[in-house]
Amino acid sequence: MLALDPCSGSAVITNPKTGEILACVTYPGYDNNRLANNMDVKYYNKLASDLSGPFYNKATQQKTAPGSTFKLITATAGLEEGVIDINTTFNCTGVFDLVDTPLSCWLKTGHGILNVVGGIKNSCNVFFCNVAYKLGINEEGNWSDSLSLGKLQSYAKMYHMDQNSGIEIPEATPQISDQYAIPSAIGQGTHSYTTTQLARYVSTLANSGTCWNLSLLDKLTDTNGNLLEDYTP
Repeated sequence: MLALDPCSGSAVITNPKTGEILACVTYPGYDNNRLANNMDVKYYNKLASDLSGPFYNKATQQKTAPGSTFKLITATAGLEEGVIDINTTFNCTGVFDLVDTPLSCWLKTGHGILNVVGGIKNSCNVFFCNVAYKLGINEEGNWSDSLSLGKLQSYAKMYHMDQNSGIEIPEATPQISDQYAIPSAIGQGTHSYTTTQLARYVSTLANSGTCWNLSLLDKLTDTNGNLLEDYTP
């Protein structure tokens, strides 16, 4: 509704300590009051034809590639598999070229020498491509795309990226990338998640490992305030 044609987005805010959703917003929104009781038909028709799709809950139903947010899973895999540690460094020259299809860093001039902390801080594509490459070195010392991708998929599943978030309204089914290990390591490939699913993943990072099933509900009480059901995640 800001004359941006079309403009859309979503945001989900959680309490990572409890799994409770504090806000779940899809944009653009609309005035429910004009669609209740005596419906404003003209208003409804305007919403229905809007290219930004205001009736579509983008927080729970629109899937997109996670991009650099996925790099923390790649870091987890590299550290847990022992192919890197806190002191391991890679030199980012601006291009990763150890595979047939080179991949550029977002900083064309390169970040220089980084360890995993610097890789995360700078969101360096080349650093995490190198981690994925080391994850794919087999016992013969050769690079295997499928080996690397399999390890990335395994750690993504540990964060429940293959499952819906638990939210009590309809949600699209997530997809962990099943092609191209190197771009998948930086959140490209065929990754596809909703905002709610990414919010649960980030909550798991924030609380150091507890993956809650997210909930919009707190509790159900009767008219006297007596607890009938507790929806604590």
